[in-house]
Amino acid sequence: MRFPEVPERELTRIRVAGVPEHFNLPWHLGLERRAFVRAGIEVKWRTVPEGTGAMCKLLREGDVDVAMLVTEGAVRDILNGNPSRIISPYVDSALTWGVHVGAETGVDAAEELKGVPYAISRPNSGSHLAAISYARSKGWSVKESDLEVVNDLKGALVRLEKLEPIAFLWEKFTTKPHVDTGKLRRVDEYSSAWPSFMLVATEAILEAHPTEIARLLKVIRDQASGLMSKKTAPEIIAHRYGMSLEDAREWFAGVRWNTGAALDDRTLRTVVDTLAAAGFPNMPGSAEDLAAKLLWQPAKA
Repeated sequence: MRFPEVPERELTRIRVAGVPEHFNLPWHLGLERRAFVRAGIEVKWRTVPEGTGAMCKLLREGDVDVAMLVTEGAVRDILNGNPSRIISPYVDSALTWGVHVGAETGVDAAEELKGVPYAISRPNSGSHLAAISYARSKGWSVKESDLEVVNDLKGALVRLEKLEPIAFLWEKFTTKPHVDTGKLRRVDEYSSAWPSFMLVATEAILEAHPTEIARLLKVIRDQASGLMSKKTAPEIIAHRYGMSLEDAREWFAGVRWNTGAALDDRTLRTVVDTLAAAGFPNMPGSAEDLAAKLLWQPAKA
């Protein structure tokens, strides 16, 4: 489907936020190719290294209109009052978290992490929720006092230089260069049981510009579909994100962007049940109730 050309003065401005990681390459390709402009949209991209927790705050305060959030973070913050809705899954494949410690700490195995605190980017971030879920999967409990806010990956790298052990969960391939250089030691991996990222939009932008949001989804899905079918995609990813070609091929082989499939209500139930079991409150409702609270239901034409 081709959109009619729209004069730039008539473009609808939509402010979009995402982390500086390879998952968001379809957005950058769309921007470079002016695909959003051809759909009548001026995307104002904002890079947020601090991750999901910071982007939830930006959505709450009306500083961005759309963000790519780790699924469990999106679900928890919307149920806790964020005036936003999930408009679509963004990455259907599960996220693989590397479980890291500083290379100088002497911690060599996952079993040695019992009782060790966790570095998180900020409350309600992916690194926060993943740390709680990971510890629970091991049969360990984590208290608020066991969490140390480090803001972002850069802050985590500084904290993990200290000899006092602390664990840090972050996307495996984003941190791999630091593992390869010996700065970090990956002692374990942890994968979620649901799609890794959701596209979330504020209720304000959905009410004001539902047609343009639908167009935005069409463009990003087209960009993602094209990237997944491109034979040279691993080479592009390796070049853009400073990865080895071998790592880029491995990462790309395991990633599936969403190209239109709806989010299953049972997936929402799994996320909520996991959050509730990990000790997060305000996780009520049937699958149907959750869908009504969490998902955008565009008006039928």
